[in-house]
Amino acid sequence: MKFRKNIFLEVTQQKISSIEFSKHLIFNKLYNISNENTYYKDDSNTKKFQIDIKNKNLYVLVEGETVYIRLVTLPIVRKYLINDMIKNELRYYYKDINNISFTYKLIKENKTNMEILVFCLKGNNLDMLEDSINNVTFKKVNLIQFYFKSFYANKINVKNYIMVFYYNSNLYYLICNNNEIVANNSVSLKEVTLSKFSKSMNEFLEQYNDYAKSCEKIYYSNISQLDIESDIKKFEYLQLSHQILDELKREELLKYIILKG
Repeated sequence: MKFRKNIFLEVTQQKISSIEFSKHLIFNKLYNISNENTYYKDDSNTKKFQIDIKNKNLYVLVEGETVYIRLVTLPIVRKYLINDMIKNELRYYYKDINNISFTYKLIKENKTNMEILVFCLKGNNLDMLEDSINNVTFKKVNLIQFYFKSFYANKINVKNYIMVFYYNSNLYYLICNNNEIVANNSVSLKEVTLSKFSKSMNEFLEQYNDYAKSCEKIYYSNISQLDIESDIKKFEYLQLSHQILDELKREELLKYIILKG
């Protein structure tokens, strides 16, 4: 029996980075993530990308995208029907449902209904993947916001909080209520530099004020390489205290994502 090889894909708006890996070697710390291929979306190497991922198990991380979050209530149905029912609900919010990718999480249920958080992704970040999916198996497709939140879960001691982190030229803002992401935004470093961090942060918190006002603390991660530390010290929101978490390097994050599966 021939086993499929595993490939981790890091998808941004400009490119896709591809890393072949063995979970066994990473788990036993015998493997360094160093050799990778890069495919630019406006380049002519799409064909090579299609060949390289053929007959592989794909683990996909999407970056630089804002997740649109909806809370929907559905009647209790069998699990295989939920996807279609959510898609029908989303038609009320988005005109072109074909350009929406989504995942969901069951929050609460009773005898007749269930409450579901739906996480939607709009845009063309996955276009290159969708054009190349013949003879591949998607093991996992997820967004970087969820992995950063998960990675730091043991160091966050409140249920309602704001989290800000920097990764790969983007600054991400999250609001979590009851340990669930309820609002988020992704801003390019260039935008933050032009408008200043405090302005960008205030705009986000004002937009989602109903969620933000219930938060108890602000957490920051991966900001040491940015010139915003003085801004952070001056920034105030509802007199919330803040904590700067340990830095998370790319190799450590990718290993965490691969092992978490």
